[in-house]
Amino acid sequence: MRRTMVSTSFAVVVVLALASPAIATPPQITPGESFEAVIPFPDLCPGFELEATVRGKTHTITFVDASGDPVRQIAGGQLFVTWTRTDTRFSRTFTISGPGFYDAAGNPVRGTGRWTTPVAGTGWALVIGNLTIDGLEDGFALVVDHTGRATSICELMS
Repeated sequence: MRRTMVSTSFAVVVVLALASPAIATPPQITPGESFEAVIPFPDLCPGFELEATVRGKTHTITFVDASGDPVRQIAGGQLFVTWTRTDTRFSRTFTISGPGFYDAAGNPVRGTGRWTTPVAGTGWALVIGNLTIDGLEDGFALVVDHTGRATSICELMS
C-alpha cells in the first residue's frame, strides 16, 4: 500500500508540473505611426503608367525567445493603396491590411487577407486569401503560391 501511495503521489506531482503554465517572454508590440508614400510604376502595365499611394498605420508584434531574440513577427494594421493611372487620373483604392507573417530574420514568409504585391508568373496583382511568400521582388514580398483569388493590377486599371 505504501508503494502505491508513493507511486500515486509521484504521478500527481508529474501531472501538476506538466500542467503548470509555461514561463514565456511576452511579445513586443510596436505601435505604428500614420504614413503616406507615393510609389511610381512607369513600366508595370503595357500602354500606361501607374502610381501607387500607400497610406495607413501599421503595428508589429514580435515574439521572442527566453534570450530576447526574435523568433517570428506579425505585421498588420489599417493599410490602403490607391492605384492611379497617370494618363487619365483614373484611380481605385483597395484595403491591403494583410496581416503578414515574418521569420526570425524579418523575412516575409506568409500572408493572409488582401495584398497588392508581385505574384510569381502573374506580375503585380490584388491577391486575396492565404499567401506563401518566398523572397522579394524589387523590395516587395513575392507571392509564390496562394489559395484564393489574384487579379492583375493592369486588368483592374484598364
